[in-house]
Amino acid sequence: MRYRLLCVLALLIQPPVVADLPILSDKVLRMGIHNFPPDFVVSADGKTCAGDGYLLAQRLFSQAGFKLKAVCTTPARMYLLLDQGEVDFSINVKTTAAISKKHKFVEPAYMPMQLMLYSHQLSTDAPQDKTVAAIRSFDYLGQRQQLLQQGYQLVDMPDSISAIQLFLHQRTQHLISYQGPFVAYADTQSTDVVAGLKQKKLAEIDAYFVVSAASADHQRVIEVLQQYAKAHSCSYLKGCR
Repeated sequence: MRYRLLCVLALLIQPPVVADLPILSDKVLRMGIHNFPPDFVVSADGKTCAGDGYLLAQRLFSQAGFKLKAVCTTPARMYLLLDQGEVDFSINVKTTAAISKKHKFVEPAYMPMQLMLYSHQLSTDAPQDKTVAAIRSFDYLGQRQQLLQQGYQLVDMPDSISAIQLFLHQRTQHLISYQGPFVAYADTQSTDVVAGLKQKKLAEIDAYFVVSAASADHQRVIEVLQQYAKAHSCSYLKGCR
């Protein structure tokens, strides 16, 4: 009898067991962001960054129990941070030569993009010397080398907006740029700034989440993205609900 009483008392003082509670994590993932509006926006001083693409990633990974930290940088440094595992993932195209092939591009793509060549009319004050504003370290799907072979002179800038500004200030004759950042910036300017510009589509390409092979959470990041896409039947992750 005494033994049975002790067993009952032991059961009464044990804490209740609650099944299937979600495991909350303080794990922080780092997303590399360079100035590529409207999806990714870096402040003028380079200290803060966000954008619609970051908010999507933040929501997506929070559902998997992760916190997300934005790492603001330039494209050229971004590639180094991926190689070193200083950022866990970013957004990029598959053809960038500076990104090691060991990094994983996750299907489906984040968004489609159009690569454009913008040009001033000959009647403007822009130089007529075949200069092209561009982003440092971007090979533009091989178009950088093709332009150089055709006698163009590329003027490299740190990011998309600084290249666009250089061109719109008529410091170069041409601009090579993805359409999204150009349209986003042009929409903030007076209409006469972009009136009369010539434009030529050079290529279409998709941008992807690229996951650093040096990230400690490499495989988990890939799984979260793929599971989200499957659950929501996404053709592109951007705008997928």
